[in-house]
Amino acid sequence: MTKEYQDLQHLDNEENDHQLRKVPSPPQPLLLRLCSGPRLLLLSMSLSILLLVVICVIGVQNSKLKEEMHALREMVSNFTQTTEVKVKDLNIQGESVGRKMKSLESQVEKQQHDLKEDHVSLLFHVKQFLFDLRGLSCQMAVLQGNASEKACCPVNWVEYEGSCYWFSRSGKPWPEANNYCQLENAHLVVVSSMEEQKFVQHHTGPVNTWIGLTDQNGPWRWVDGSDYEKGFKNWRPDQPDDWHGHGLGGGEDCAHFTDDGRWNDDFCQRPYRWVCETGLERTS
Repeated sequence: MTKEYQDLQHLDNEENDHQLRKVPSPPQPLLLRLCSGPRLLLLSMSLSILLLVVICVIGVQNSKLKEEMHALREMVSNFTQTTEVKVKDLNIQGESVGRKMKSLESQVEKQQHDLKEDHVSLLFHVKQFLFDLRGLSCQMAVLQGNASEKACCPVNWVEYEGSCYWFSRSGKPWPEANNYCQLENAHLVVVSSMEEQKFVQHHTGPVNTWIGLTDQNGPWRWVDGSDYEKGFKNWRPDQPDDWHGHGLGGGEDCAHFTDDGRWNDDFCQRPYRWVCETGLERTS
């Protein structure tokens, strides 16, 4: 009896358990279902694949971007080099043009200077020719006995601006040259202007030539008494210096033309050429 009761009770329990199993379980949330076992693994794999694809795409894009940047850098570099070469060529051409322009300017200035000098020289020669022609006419009149009251320079003397000049072709010491001019009723040349300087220099040429300027008896003075301090001067730089180093005794007390026409003081006993000067009125 007891065993049957136990069997019945056991059957009841099985029925109750069967009924309990038949009751449906409550629905689970979506996130819980997605995160459950296989779904979670599948989701992780999908996300990993997606991330891998994104990384690949970014990598490809980055590689393309690097190539484009490299190509752009090369293009900029080539453009810069080409520009620098062109700028350098333009600078060289500009410098060449500048040098040519300066050369042309120098040539034009030189030609203008030469033309001006030629013009001055031509005027001087024309003026001198007129003086010579007048002197020659005067001398011809004297020789023919038809001299007018107008004075003229002696034979072999050159007229210029109311004076007559004689140019030696040999050398003498300054005192002897001065005595020679006095014997000719003249004196060593007294240079009173740049025009007279050029006239005398034209006839003497580039040789040392005594002029009538000395300081043998004190300060510098002209032999005709002209005012030295206020008058025309054409000394070389640092002259006169009364140099005693020539070893000839004494200093330098007599003035002369140098090869370029400027004046220098020198030892008076040197044998230089000389120029005599006298006025037209003194030759009549």
